[in-house]
Amino acid sequence: MPGNDQDKRLLIAVVLSMIVVFVWGQFFAPPPPPPAAEVASSAAAATTTPVASASSGASTPTAGASVVATVPAVGLPLAADGWSGEVHSRNGALRGVAMTEHFDSPVVTPWWTWLLDKVTGGAAEGWEPYSGGADRHSVLEAEGALGLAGAGPFDDDGAGTAEAPAAYTLSPSADGVVATRTRADGVRITKTYRKGEGPFGVELVVRFENTGTAALPQTWVGVVDRMGVAANQFTDVYRPMGYADDDSLHVTDLEDMQGIEVETSAGPVSWFGLTDRYFLAALAPVEEGSARLVMDDLPGGRMGSFLVDDRPLGVGESREVRFVGFLGPKNLDYLNPLGHDLDRAVDFGFFALVARPLLWLLKFGQKVVINWGLAILLLTLTVKLVLWPLTQSSFESGQKMQALAPKLQALRDLHKDNQEVIAQETMKLYAEHKVNPVGGCLPMLLQMPVWLALYNVMLQSVELHNSSFIIWNDLTAADPYGILPTAYMGLMFAQQSMMPMTGMDPTQAKMMKMMPLIFGIFMYNFPSGLVLYFCTNMLLTILQQWLIKRNVKPVGSPA
Repeated sequence: MPGNDQDKRLLIAVVLSMIVVFVWGQFFAPPPPPPAAEVASSAAAATTTPVASASSGASTPTAGASVVATVPAVGLPLAADGWSGEVHSRNGALRGVAMTEHFDSPVVTPWWTWLLDKVTGGAAEGWEPYSGGADRHSVLEAEGALGLAGAGPFDDDGAGTAEAPAAYTLSPSADGVVATRTRADGVRITKTYRKGEGPFGVELVVRFENTGTAALPQTWVGVVDRMGVAANQFTDVYRPMGYADDDSLHVTDLEDMQGIEVETSAGPVSWFGLTDRYFLAALAPVEEGSARLVMDDLPGGRMGSFLVDDRPLGVGESREVRFVGFLGPKNLDYLNPLGHDLDRAVDFGFFALVARPLLWLLKFGQKVVINWGLAILLLTLTVKLVLWPLTQSSFESGQKMQALAPKLQALRDLHKDNQEVIAQETMKLYAEHKVNPVGGCLPMLLQMPVWLALYNVMLQSVELHNSSFIIWNDLTAADPYGILPTAYMGLMFAQQSMMPMTGMDPTQAKMMKMMPLIFGIFMYNFPSGLVLYFCTNMLLTILQQWLIKRNVKPVGSPA
């Protein structure tokens, strides 16, 4: 039959599309970023050799060239509660910031990826589902810079060149480091770094003085680093982010950063910096001003976010900008006390008002059961119990609608040429058996905000970073054993078998039968903690459906 052939072609197309997506994500996705140690060593080799002179990078008509001076390429250490790094003379900025007690996530190797590499001759002898993870997590690499500053266009980033990398004179202060540079055009830039008051904090004061003979159109301060690797919602790579005019701006696609200038103009800039899923390197101006937020790339491949003040800096004038900085995990317990909307770095999406109480429940559960995996189970159970009446109402309505399906089909067959009569008789049938036609949909819609919020909590909470449960060493990474995604597919098939598809269009019924396979394939790339939540929720749903089927009486008898 032509209709059957079309259905078959549709199903085949769907299956092949899902296979392509899965194979691409597993075997042809962009490689992970190089280890921090390799980046640090390559950058250090280019910047730690003493030199006899210093100059800026590519000069611009506005910024000019740097003063030629004998400044050795050195770095002075700077540390605070939770991190350690150095202020380097190359650009007078803080770089190489590593967490004190937070470590990199282990590298996850799924068994099917290892097996394919083994067949092609590229895999190691023994399969290791988890490897590495002993290095301290870096918020800024050796080529990163918090507190990069300049006057004029971004072409002069103050980084110098390979031949003459040093541009700033460094001196230790009582509680920090002072970096000073005087350019050939007479602009003197002084940066003062101090340890912040709270955990993971830093304080920065940037002073611009124009001792030259011409006014400069703008001054700016930025947070930058070298970036690579395609990003998605499950990838832990740093990207520029900021918050201005009561709205967050987060650039994830590197192609958007090529020559782009994304800015806000209607309101003040709360903070700007770099972030991945779990960590943040940001600066927040202490005083609100007219400066704007810009995200741009620099010569040499680095990218970042900048606070740009478009007020001209006249001859003999000076300008000072004070910042509160944060270099650490995006934990609301640390971010909320700092103010400046830094808590907005934790992006729970549209349903953040629901997500934050759920995160509190997750953290409370962890304090009770100690383990984060058990806390996920406890949270899922709690949410399921709270939503139990709504879910039960939805299932009961669905059961009644299924029982009425033969009578509804009989009405359609009897009055197939009169849609108005069908509608009237259908409503009479609903009223006779006290069935609400939207009773199955409305409770489900009311639960959607909770589900989406809980999904984002599982995906964005740094509390789960490097957390383990039974055989899973990192709940924020995919399951290398494939146990949880496979279990989810099985549970979804079981749940589907409990809901007969009576009266459903044949093509729609076939598509519904494909849903467990489609969702299961996606689950192989999801963080294992998230799939653990889905599995637990599905198991509780099956239990609830079983209880309802036992207690709900059929509606009448078939026509």
